[in-house]
Amino acid sequence: MPTTADIKQLHSLEVITDRMERLLQNSPADETEIVWLEARKAYARRQRSRIDTKTGPERTVLVRVLDRGRVGSFRTGTDEPGELASGIRSAIAQSRAREPLSGLPHLPGDESAPGATGPLHDPEIAEMSRGKAKAYLSELPLKQENAHLHWCEARVAVFNSRGVRRRTEVTSASLEIRTGRRPGAARATDAARTFALIDPKALLAEAREHHAGRDVLAPPTDSVPVVFSPIATIQLCDLLNTTSFSAKAYYDGTSFLREHMGIQVFDRRFNLCDDGTDPSGLAFPFDLEGSAKRSVDLISKGAPQTPTLDQRQAAVLGLPATAHAIGGNDARAENLFLLPGDESEPELFGAADGGLWVGWLEGIENLDPLRVRFRARARGVRAIGDGRLDRGVPDLVLEDSLLRAFSALLGIGNRPVRRASGDGYLGGISAPAVAVTGVQVRAT
Repeated sequence: MPTTADIKQLHSLEVITDRMERLLQNSPADETEIVWLEARKAYARRQRSRIDTKTGPERTVLVRVLDRGRVGSFRTGTDEPGELASGIRSAIAQSRAREPLSGLPHLPGDESAPGATGPLHDPEIAEMSRGKAKAYLSELPLKQENAHLHWCEARVAVFNSRGVRRRTEVTSASLEIRTGRRPGAARATDAARTFALIDPKALLAEAREHHAGRDVLAPPTDSVPVVFSPIATIQLCDLLNTTSFSAKAYYDGTSFLREHMGIQVFDRRFNLCDDGTDPSGLAFPFDLEGSAKRSVDLISKGAPQTPTLDQRQAAVLGLPATAHAIGGNDARAENLFLLPGDESEPELFGAADGGLWVGWLEGIENLDPLRVRFRARARGVRAIGDGRLDRGVPDLVLEDSLLRAFSALLGIGNRPVRRASGDGYLGGISAPAVAVTGVQVRAT
């Protein structure tokens, strides 16, 4: 995680721009890149009549220099010009202890204009306070449910010596309704750049619909058909993303892409893309090298297409860059979409009759990166019988391979759900429910 420091308020983009320009102008390095990340994050939770709030502003400044063909870097949470200038000198000193880096003759440059993304900044979110958050949650007609609201306002800027000048301000908000703690508990969630795109009453109705009664069924002890809720599917797509599609995993050889690029290993209906320009997700216009985001197919008709790569990694590996730099020596998709299918929720239940519904996952472990074999605790589990949700089932342990589970699907839902990922403002994941033929399960 980047180094952070608490801040009282966000700087304007104009102030950030002025400081970055001065740092570039005075840098003694051959080339310099500065990434400025500044965010005000907050959280409010309503449990019946009680509402708790928490705020946590933070700042991270990333410096990368190229000097005599060698690369050095520095991270800090300060905004003081003198300390930032000292950080540049520290990065230069670090670079001189390293060998020249292949594949990076100069810092990245990208003159293409970012694509249209739709609204990125919502004044209502930017002006949200503890009092306003309490009022927002108080309006929800909760009974036994809890409501969790996260919101964030951020400034992001990427400048370098080769003329890259990217800057933007964004907001994001996410609302999750939770009901029940025993078997058959339920959650419903949504996230967006603006409050107007989140429907609290619809989320409340969904959580109540998926909440089971008090009767509980004994858990199965073998492989059974499973419908992963959109939340659980998002979590599995995130695991697939970080385990297999990151630049580091591909470079280290721990990703199955090394052996299966362009080969169909998933169901042909399984299509995973990354698109920072799509306003139906949590769009973001550029990566942390300043490259303009675009739509990139990661899995097309079940066949993996490419890892995520920044410009230097692409040069080293001899593959096209995908505009996914995240700072440091790695790249990762930040705006994932698992494309929806044609099946409604009742149709998925019919296809997986006799199986299970999994509401969400906890404690996800990566057991074998090459097979994407994972272990996780399944929560909010319900039996599926006669094509509908039946009684609740105690928590289960899932242990299986995503390569196997996603190779033959029973169906993909037609209603995607959005969830913020990572830091909460650079992007998110959108996915529908997915029905699979079988997953290995056992009691906890």
